[in-house]
Amino acid sequence: MEELVLDRGIKKIAIKDDDTGELIVVLKINVADAQTAEKFADVIHNLEGISKKCDEEADVWRTAHPDLEEIKNDISLAVEINRIRVKYIRQIIEEIDSLFGDGTVAAIYGDTVPDEVALVDFIEKIIPVMSKLFNKRYEISRKRYSSGRKGAKA
Repeated sequence: MEELVLDRGIKKIAIKDDDTGELIVVLKINVADAQTAEKFADVIHNLEGISKKCDEEADVWRTAHPDLEEIKNDISLAVEINRIRVKYIRQIIEEIDSLFGDGTVAAIYGDTVPDEVALVDFIEKIIPVMSKLFNKRYEISRKRYSSGRKGAKA
């Protein structure tokens, strides 16, 4: 039987705990999928939009409650602003899960709703990793289809 070995483009990214170095989860991303880079760019763009919408909604809520100064120490103020934040954080989680697979954020952060600082940290750290993977794939493609190439790769 003949055997054929292919690079399907599935790359693994190990997510480790910052303090202990312990492996938390291994993400898989398909860099052979021509749409993956665009999806990743869309996630980053959408995160910016979601963050802006969250700020706008919180500002509208504050404007609608001019007695803000009087209730500054009231827990209900913090709870209401937090509800707005959590609504938008869930949208960010959906965006990340749409790229890396359902349950990605839960696999990383457990059964919690991580705050935007944690999610931004994840995105900022994954950007260079994703860029490296996409650039490797691009280089392979460029070499394979360059005008100076002769014959099939052995």
